[in-house]
Amino acid sequence: MRGGMKHLILATTLLGCVASEGAPSEPVDAVAGPTGKGDTPFEEGGDLDWDAVARRCGAPTDDEAVVTRSDFRWDYNLEDMGRRFDEMYASGKRLAGRAYFDDSSGAFVIPILESWGARTVLSKRLVENVRMHLERALARGYAEYVFFPDMGHSHFFIPEERWESAYRGFSVPERGEMYAQMFDDPELRSLYHTAEQLTVLDEDDNLLPDRHLRWRFFTRNVVGDNNWGGQIDLLHEPTSSANTSRTLAGHHYYGAGFNITSTIDGCFPYLRDGGVSYFDISLKDLPSGRTGGALDL
Repeated sequence: MRGGMKHLILATTLLGCVASEGAPSEPVDAVAGPTGKGDTPFEEGGDLDWDAVARRCGAPTDDEAVVTRSDFRWDYNLEDMGRRFDEMYASGKRLAGRAYFDDSSGAFVIPILESWGARTVLSKRLVENVRMHLERALARGYAEYVFFPDMGHSHFFIPEERWESAYRGFSVPERGEMYAQMFDDPELRSLYHTAEQLTVLDEDDNLLPDRHLRWRFFTRNVVGDNNWGGQIDLLHEPTSSANTSRTLAGHHYYGAGFNITSTIDGCFPYLRDGGVSYFDISLKDLPSGRTGGALDL
């Protein structure tokens, strides 16, 4: 049996070992609440203030600086990754094809290919659940930075029966409608591959003898729910030298998920290091070099 549930069990076992070698010392669910000071993007109780989010989430402009693949490199160490995160956050660069608030429809939308329907609706359900995934993954030490080199992209799992009954029949021109339905589906699960560009292996694909890096290796497949529970689980893939999992028992894997990045000008708030940071969401892969803010899929 090589299904995802076996891997969840195996991951839990391995984490019991790794935790003694460098797991975070804080409680795993220690997520700070909103401070309530000043102009907070959170309502009483921690829910997002959607009016505040909409005000800061205008449509991209043609000259908007965007994040590109050339902004990053492979094989970061932790110190260099942290330094690059701070630089990118302060730069204000946004994701190409990022979500924004559309005044005419009163909804958050994401640009997509014209042949897919030009744009899709980003549900508040997905945004709220992604926020909880980020906050909890950071609190537990499964990720340290919300950008591409660490926790910056997702894939999807849908229960097989749900996939067959609700999604398999969508045509290419209906792809936007399909994404909108998936984003608002309580049965959706988002898979994040963290530590994406962090060096954890030597040239022979052996784990480096560092407790923290080993923790990051064994916790790099984070699966979050879409049902307001703030639940995140871990997968483990022993057949992959990089521990990259794409299998969850009873679920269909859909690889074309969203990208996320932290930026000072981003749309959506999340709590990090006791304060509020912001992130953007996009369905477009990072372009290779410098481009404008218009969608170029």
